[in-house]
Amino acid sequence: MKNISSSTPVYMTIYQELRDKIVNTELLPGAILPSENDLCTQYSASRETVRKGLKELEQEGLIYSRPRRGYFVCSPRHDQLTLSLSPNLLDSESRFKDIKIIHPGTEIRESLKLSSSDKVIAVYRGNYDKEQLLGIEVKYIPYRRGIPTVENEINFAVFPEAADAKADSFSYYTQMQITATTAPQDILALMGQEKEEPLLLVTKTYISQSGSRIGFSKHYLRTPYVTLNGTSGYMQKNKKAE
Repeated sequence: MKNISSSTPVYMTIYQELRDKIVNTELLPGAILPSENDLCTQYSASRETVRKGLKELEQEGLIYSRPRRGYFVCSPRHDQLTLSLSPNLLDSESRFKDIKIIHPGTEIRESLKLSSSDKVIAVYRGNYDKEQLLGIEVKYIPYRRGIPTVENEINFAVFPEAADAKADSFSYYTQMQITATTAPQDILALMGQEKEEPLLLVTKTYISQSGSRIGFSKHYLRTPYVTLNGTSGYMQKNKKAE
């Protein structure tokens, strides 16, 4: 039996120790984990506690189960990246810049699956680090008279909840594309720039679980101030990347 700290839940000890064995290659991809009965004995734990620890590993994508056979170590996907924006953007202040009701162009119509007669609300916000402008985000939301109102759009701080105030974090998913671009004239004007500059463009489409399009956004980021950082694979807990 493992020497378990009284401050650590048993299921987390099971999760952490098995995770370490996987990340440190003691358990290689395709290897079968000890059975639930063996883990119950090893950790003096109930089957429910063992399954809770295994569920943590499964949700992290480290193991998978086969009915009546047990749990196996997954093969790592080093071609799949977890991306995050640089801290200065994440910690930046979002300031309202402009709002319009417009007839959208082809890209927006296709992303939101709108007809040529439909309109959208375009909400413009700037990201500021103190007084330094880091980028401009334009959020496009299908417009239906009174749902939502323009006034509500200005007051909402979060998107796409602005389009559906009842939406929770699991009610939609996001498709994202990252490209390099130069600022179009309307973005240049909001940036107070006259000369085009290279920008990082992050385009997102927000889709409800039923398949309807909640919103579409284009985030123009100034590359001298904002970067995208990515990692793949799994890192040992409590160890920073060099």
